[in-house]
Order: sequence, then structure tokens, then C-alpha cells
Amino acid sequence: MEDKAVKQQKRLLEQEHLLPYTIEAQNQSFHVMIYTKLGKISGVAVLNADKSLADRKVAEEVVLKLQRYNFYFEYLSKRSDVVKERDSIVAERIEQTQLILNDGDLFDDFMQPTVDKLSLALEVYKQQQHKMDIYQEDISLLNEKIKEQGQIQPEDWKSAEDLSVLFMSAAYAQTIYLEATRKNRQMLAKWVHDHQKQLPASKRKALLKLVALLSDTSAGLIFDQIISLLPLLEKGLLIDHDEDLPKRAQEFNKEYEALCRFYKPKLEKMVKLIRN
Repeated sequence: MEDKAVKQQKRLLEQEHLLPYTIEAQNQSFHVMIYTKLGKISGVAVLNADKSLADRKVAEEVVLKLQRYNFYFEYLSKRSDVVKERDSIVAERIEQTQLILNDGDLFDDFMQPTVDKLSLALEVYKQQQHKMDIYQEDISLLNEKIKEQGQIQPEDWKSAEDLSVLFMSAAYAQTIYLEATRKNRQMLAKWVHDHQKQLPASKRKALLKLVALLSDTSAGLIFDQIISLLPLLEKGLLIDHDEDLPKRAQEFNKEYEALCRFYKPKLEKMVKLIRN
């Protein structure tokens, strides 16, 4: 039977959601009730096994652990809201159109370096997206496992850390290569527009198809949405933006892994929301 005190925590126009798993603290398992209003978290209540309100100190410990788990996949959650799986669709379409960029006789000496950099960025995008699709499936399986067993077990914390590091590393490499070749996409579109009458029909058709794909209303829009999340990827890290891209990616991997392994949430952000 649910304690009356728990019901009293719910306020006007709020929705309540009991997490489908418990969190351990002080050798006991605790339930967590999340209150939302207009789609945003408005309160948190930590409950004992009998659904009564837990002690405040215990509640704070549980909320810190919940914050830690949410931190692992904060970027993934935000990216899913913004991109809505269109990044995977774009990767498939790139696979079908990018070969034309490898035609060594097609572009002049001025344009070739621009094309080479763009071609590399598209290849990085495609490869990293493939990795992220796999990692995202693994993350979904982990969350399903936790839901089915009804608690986060010690090995689940390690799995969450590992998957977070893998996913974020792939996302960062993808993002910085896209950011570095924004102008390359524009230059390719202009070059094709200026030279299309001089190109063989089959190659002109292939290039126009690629340019259309990379336009601001298609893949280019998805790329810009991904780039817009770069501050979230670099949050809490000191990255030297003057380094070349491979070294910058390596630096991120090292710094983010250290942050992830030793991450300590700050209770100040949640203290006003705890209703115990």
C-alpha cells in the first residue's frame, strides 16, 4: 500500500512516474518516483520498499547515483531528441552516393584538396555512425536488462561507463570532421554549379545527386544539428581546438574517459527537487 505521504508529494498538474528499477544505497534497494510538469522534471521522491518516503540523507545518496547513470547517456538522449534517427538514414544514403568523389580525373587541382577533405569527412561520418548504431542497440539492451531485473546491478554500472565512452568517442570524431568541412560542402556545390555543363552526363548526374544530398535541407541539416551539440560533447573538458583532427579526437577520448570513470554529480542541481 502506498504511503499517504508519497501521494502528498504530487502537485497540481503533475504526472508521476515510478522508475522500473530500484537503486541500491546503504545495502538496501530504493524506488524512485519522478514528477513531471509540462514535460520537465519538477520533483523526485525516494521510496522505501513499502513505498513510504525514505530518509532525506538516503534520498540524496540515491539521487546522486541516478544523476550518475543519467550522465552516461545525457548526450545520446539529447541527440535522439534532435536528430530522431535521421543520422543513420543519412549514412546509408552517403554510402550510395560518395563514390563519385573518388574519381581522380574529375576535379581540377584547385578543387581536389577540398574534395579529398570532404570525402574523408563523409567516410568518418559513415563509419562512426555505424559504430554508434551498434552502441545504441547495446545501450537499449542494457536498459532493458535493468528493467527486467528491476535494479541496477554492480556490473551494469561498468557496462554503462564503457558504452558511454565508446559512444561519445565515436560521436566526437564524427562531429569535428563534419564541423571542419562545412565550407567544403558549400564549395563542392558551387563548383558543380559552375562546371556541370563541362562534365560527362553520367558524372554530372552522380555529382548533382550528391550535392542534393548534402544540401542544407537534407543531410546538411542533419550535419548542422549534430554540430550544434558539440558543446554538450565537450562539457567539462579542456580541448585544444588548434590541434589537428586526429589528435583532437584522441585528446577527447582520453579526457572524456577520465571524466566518465571519476564523475561525481553535484547535488546542488537536484536538491530543490528532492521531496523527502
